[in-house]
Amino acid sequence: EKAEDYATIIHYWLDQIEKGTDDVIVPNPEKTGQLELFAEDLDATLATGYSTSYLYAGTSINNNQGLYEELYSVIKDCNIVIGDMDDKESELAKKLLGTAWAIRSICYYNLMRNFCEPYDKTRAGEQLGVPLVEKFDMEGKPDRASLKATADFIIHDLKEALKLNQTDKQYLFYADVTNAYLARTYFWTQEWDLAASTAKEVLDAYPLIRGDAYREMLQSEVERKGNELIRSGTKQSEAYTRLYMQRSKQRPVSLDLVKLFTEKERDIRYTFFFDEQFLNTKMLKTSVRAAEMCLVMAESYAHAGDETNALRYLNHLRENRISDYVPYTAQNLPEVNTDALVKVDATGKALTPLMSAILNERRKELYLEFDRWYELKRNGSP
Repeated sequence: EKAEDYATIIHYWLDQIEKGTDDVIVPNPEKTGQLELFAEDLDATLATGYSTSYLYAGTSINNNQGLYEELYSVIKDCNIVIGDMDDKESELAKKLLGTAWAIRSICYYNLMRNFCEPYDKTRAGEQLGVPLVEKFDMEGKPDRASLKATADFIIHDLKEALKLNQTDKQYLFYADVTNAYLARTYFWTQEWDLAASTAKEVLDAYPLIRGDAYREMLQSEVERKGNELIRSGTKQSEAYTRLYMQRSKQRPVSLDLVKLFTEKERDIRYTFFFDEQFLNTKMLKTSVRAAEMCLVMAESYAHAGDETNALRYLNHLRENRISDYVPYTAQNLPEVNTDALVKVDATGKALTPLMSAILNERRKELYLEFDRWYELKRNGSP
């Protein structure tokens, strides 16, 4: 009946994220590793001593049924807090409501990315989205909404969360995290201007870091550091983290990815993402951090035709990763690799040198961070 009673619902899911047992809201390292093995950054191999697990994405189809069910289970709990809690004014109630709105929107964001076609702004009203359940109803059986209606629903929920300005980081989904997911949603739905401006708000609040601070953030086994806004498994055991690190070494890093590090040792990522045998040494994790917002800005500006700002933010990331780096200009961008798996951008256009450079930088920066599978889907689904 009281806000304290409803708090147990929210804290159950927050606890799952922090323990690393959640695989649907902010997925744990096991789920992250699975999708990374389906993408192309870790090569498939049948060599002795290497795992043959997850060579084919179809092996997880049954698991996806469980993902769908559990996401709606979380949504159900959020609907109970949003719809049934009478207290809307106490400080605790506002924290719970802000968190419930945020988690519900993120669940729908995850449903949209996993179970719908890539967003096509020209026909989103005709594409199928997911059933939108706005309130707890045991008898409700809503049809699938359109993809546009699904996206609008997610954006509405995120804005409702932001209105409450929940800033208590113990609730994980504080306002800055919610704003980052709003930028992600605008980005996925090709609202380039809004994606860039929203991502800039987050990047301004969480500037990029470099050098040892950057390495320490990425290699932290469980602790959230640097400009990470949220990450899974902050209360899981370090032994559990190391288990999935070892599993990530069972397949060699793709040489196509390695070759993207053209500056080699001058690029800090090249020095600790993999070893001399090209086996992974980067910490496997799912998080939201500032570098992604910088890349969202670069790509969004490129789609909007603002080459100056696209290059500005692409170079801003590179200057924080590469010593003695040479800024990219329209004249010195690398040529598009016609043999690369991704051949078109999110709108279906052939890659330009600028877009190719941005996508390659994203592939390097967010390697093994639950990103590449969705990048493949978003950019032509090769």
